[in-house]
Amino acid sequence: MEVLLSSGTYYAITKGSIYSRTAYALMLGGCKSFCKFCSQSLWNSADKRYLSRVKWFPVNLEEIKDKLTPFYRFCLQTVVKDRFEEEALQILRIVNVKGKSLTVVPIDVEYLNQFRKIGVDYLGVGLDTTESNWEKVSKPFSFQEYVRFIKEAIQIFGKRRVYVHLVYGMGEKREEFVELMKQIYSWGAEVALFAFTPVKGTPMEHWPRPSLKEYREIQDIRFRLSHGREGKEEAYFTSGCPSCDRPFYNEDPLKEPYNVPALVRRSD
Repeated sequence: MEVLLSSGTYYAITKGSIYSRTAYALMLGGCKSFCKFCSQSLWNSADKRYLSRVKWFPVNLEEIKDKLTPFYRFCLQTVVKDRFEEEALQILRIVNVKGKSLTVVPIDVEYLNQFRKIGVDYLGVGLDTTESNWEKVSKPFSFQEYVRFIKEAIQIFGKRRVYVHLVYGMGEKREEFVELMKQIYSWGAEVALFAFTPVKGTPMEHWPRPSLKEYREIQDIRFRLSHGREGKEEAYFTSGCPSCDRPFYNEDPLKEPYNVPALVRRSD
């Protein structure tokens, strides 16, 4: 079974230097969806070895699975293709890591039950943007289908164990984005926040990034919704499943990060 590993995970298992506590994996083959911001869409010319800023490397999972055991968590990003749910089940059965996370689009609830039984304890859902911005970025399914799916997933995985991925800076209205975050927390889910990153070869490659100041304000709001208090610098840490830090997923390592990963926190 072949998968793609993020550059950080790949170098960790080949060079022995672990900077992140989460091993990140991505399905091979590209995605049938049309999302205008994503390099994995088969409908654009972007390099499929990349997702956002990160380069991914193919590996045989059976051959390297034992090298993944030092990680606290294994995170699998799915792509929309034929029988991807079955492929995800195969991948997750091979991996022997205590924490398992999976990011999906709306799928049949029965698959969620199967994922839960084989050890997936946190689920990611790529909602990505607001309802009024939905068609602009060409998301698959409908906004309301995602909402129904998120609520169903909460029933299976429990409150605060479903992370809804939101990308700030794709042309959405700020007030609608904030209201969406409030709704997500009212349902019992969490928000994993991303800053829009233009990727060469995608229809949105020339779209500007959000300013760091504006993104910091959104991070502050998310932290208050999640924790009920001010976060100060803690609000700017990467938001996501336990042990998630997505090192430099949205940012240049030489510049101030949008989402502060663990390796930067430890060096301060």
